[in-house]
Amino acid sequence: MEPIKMLYCENCHAPIPEDRAKCPYCGAFHASGGEKKYMERLYELKEDVEELSALPAAEYRREMGKAVRLVRVMLLLFAAAAAIAGILFYCSRKLGGFGPSEEERKAQMLWEQENFPRLDVMYDAGDYDAILEFEYETNQEEYHSLSNWKHYDFLNAYRWYLSCKEEAAKAAAGVSSEEDVFWCLIDAMFLLQEQPWVTYTEAEKELIAGYRGEVRELLGTQFGMQAAAVDALYEKCCVTDEYGTWFDYDTAKKVIKKYVDQNIK
Repeated sequence: MEPIKMLYCENCHAPIPEDRAKCPYCGAFHASGGEKKYMERLYELKEDVEELSALPAAEYRREMGKAVRLVRVMLLLFAAAAAIAGILFYCSRKLGGFGPSEEERKAQMLWEQENFPRLDVMYDAGDYDAILEFEYETNQEEYHSLSNWKHYDFLNAYRWYLSCKEEAAKAAAGVSSEEDVFWCLIDAMFLLQEQPWVTYTEAEKELIAGYRGEVRELLGTQFGMQAAAVDALYEKCCVTDEYGTWFDYDTAKKVIKKYVDQNIK
């Protein structure tokens, strides 16, 4: 079995399988993955209709009856129409200019060539805060994605770690709100998630292991969450589908909101 190629969500830039129709983190529609699923579904429906039409009439009457056959054909045609509508929607997105234009892709590439070496210098110096500041200031003027940068996966992990620390510091100072706690736990769950496809170097893996340990300690100190409670909360934030078990952002928001309402005063 060939490994699944990973791409980045156009909305939140999280890594997702190329054939997945929906981002498991932010729920955004993934165009190319959606197109593939629609095409697979349309092919399956085509085979079903062909098998249906090839069935001998006498045998078919014995099994289903004319009325049932008519209902099934109509349902298959309706599903096929829905699949085609999905493909047309995908095409309209591209033709309508919802995706990046050739000029935008070229501008992004030139921006990367100019700025990625600068990011490498900051990274080598261990100045990760400067990288986040650079990203923020850059996007105030014109959006450019860092998702192609070789250390982008690590930067996301550091972002979650830093945000969690800042929210926990508010709690320690007695100035946090339930919303602050909510986002602290969201960031903590993002940091704790297992991501087998990420491009962490060995040095980054060691740093992230330290970040995870520190965040677990913060959750215990500030919110009274023992290790077992943290693990249980993380498991509730995950869903299982054909790709395996995933940390799901939509599920996490509901689970953590309920946890905060019941446990954080």
